[in-house]
Amino acid sequence: MKRIVLAFSLLLILVMSSCNNFSEPKISEDEAKSIVLKEHTKHIGKVEIISVSHKGKEYIVKWENKGNCENGTDYVNDQNGEITKGEATIC
Repeated sequence: MKRIVLAFSLLLILVMSSCNNFSEPKISEDEAKSIVLKEHTKHIGKVEIISVSHKGKEYIVKWENKGNCENGTDYVNDQNGEITKGEATIC
């Protein structure tokens, strides 16, 4: 019986410690917006943020620049603020 309790306890500790891998974002939603604005601001037009959502370990920021007919989506790492992936479309 003691072996079963010990094995169950170890299994429970293992499961609980693996669930702690979901850490809180180190950067805020506003910081993610700022990073995307800085990345896409150019001399033509004004970049506007359409939406921001958080999924997994990244912010998904949708933006558009009507001045040069451009829009896209950037994926910003919520721990270090790095743009990990970007998709852009030009009219």
